[in-house]
Amino acid sequence: MDTQRPLSISCNIMKEVLSSAVEAELAGLFHNGKEACPMRITAGEMGHPQPPTPIVTNNSTAVGIANDDVKQKR
Repeated sequence: MDTQRPLSISCNIMKEVLSSAVEAELAGLFHNGKEACPMRITAGEMGHPQPPTPIVTNNSTAVGIANDDVKQKR
């Protein structure tokens, strides 16, 4: 495991009412992406351009929806 990379952890309570585990996972992924953007921009401005940031989840349905491989029923 690469131990030379910065790590950020945040814990929040979602303000929205989420009706499924998939929606909760997608909301968490979105939150993590929003948290990563300012850190990536700051590192780039300091002369440390960043490769794409991996965002990982263990929910295969959320991965499918995020990658546009699965259609969500409404």
